[in-house]
Amino acid sequence: MIIDCHNHVLAGGLLPGHGLFRSEMTLHHREGSALDSDGEAVGTDEDTLGGPTDPDKLIADHRAVGIALSTVLAVAPSDYTKYGQRGTVDTGRVTGVDGPLSIDLANDYMAALVRRYPDDLVGMAAVNPRYKGVEAAREELRRAIEDLGLRGLKLYPMYDHYSPDDPELALPVFERAVELDIPVMVHMGSTPVRDAPLRMGWPVLLDEVARTFPDLRLLVCHTGFPWVDECLVMVGRHENLYLDVSHFNSLLDQRATYDFLVRAKQLGCSLSKVCFGTDYPGFDPPGPLLARFALVNDVSSGQKTVPRNLMAGMLGGNWARFAGIDWNEDETLDEIDDWEPRWRQIMDPQ
Repeated sequence: MIIDCHNHVLAGGLLPGHGLFRSEMTLHHREGSALDSDGEAVGTDEDTLGGPTDPDKLIADHRAVGIALSTVLAVAPSDYTKYGQRGTVDTGRVTGVDGPLSIDLANDYMAALVRRYPDDLVGMAAVNPRYKGVEAAREELRRAIEDLGLRGLKLYPMYDHYSPDDPELALPVFERAVELDIPVMVHMGSTPVRDAPLRMGWPVLLDEVARTFPDLRLLVCHTGFPWVDECLVMVGRHENLYLDVSHFNSLLDQRATYDFLVRAKQLGCSLSKVCFGTDYPGFDPPGPLLARFALVNDVSSGQKTVPRNLMAGMLGGNWARFAGIDWNEDETLDEIDDWEPRWRQIMDPQ
């Protein structure tokens, strides 16, 4: 089973603040996207990036290129930044959750989608200790896992204006995650969104979290870009840390992707901790991102190639282990063989 571990669905907030957030997020997306063979920037158009994501389209876009399971991430609620009411909302009314649109229902919307598409989606909850306080966040996390059935937690420290190693705000939330025995994904790295303190996206801040909670399964999103080396070193030194390549992979061509995997091993980060993700509906669609990654050995140029079992792990098994879900290596290897012609066609449509 090939898994995309990082996707967004529905809308991430209410207008007008969410419109400002998306305009800042997409402002430089063409400059940051990978270049095609003619030197032109390629990627998802801004209308798609700015609008709500339809779950049926998400699933169809992934199935069309061989991705069987997509992890969908709730956006944590906040109402105190210049972006107004941020948080997952069902503006398209596709989840069946009753009542007025509310950022307080982010996890309910996500759970409803997972119930509707149990074979296609895995849902991660989101909470924010600055929104209504630490205890409210801890209780909401318990509710999301035990009552709603979501798989784990996604945190957005820089967007929600707290440091991930804050002993009063953040560590109690991680503590509750350990009690619930769930995995935690954390947004790390830079962002063009201006009302997001940059220092709170530095992945090294998670080192204190990993040291405090050695049994916590923790994943650094986006390889902490641009602090990639720091991320690799940190993930390498902590047994239960992982990373995903979502968004970061939109900034790389195929050769740079291979060089990144080599660099990971140089800095002590096993490829068994690297997870494929797209940040859908991000700067590139799933097809090109998956093809560049899955066929990365094409550019090894006589250097060591990535073993097939490690490639299968990065395309699904590593995240499955992190999230605690079933996964079969042999089945995934067969899927890779079956889909390789399609991926080559994506790489070279002529």
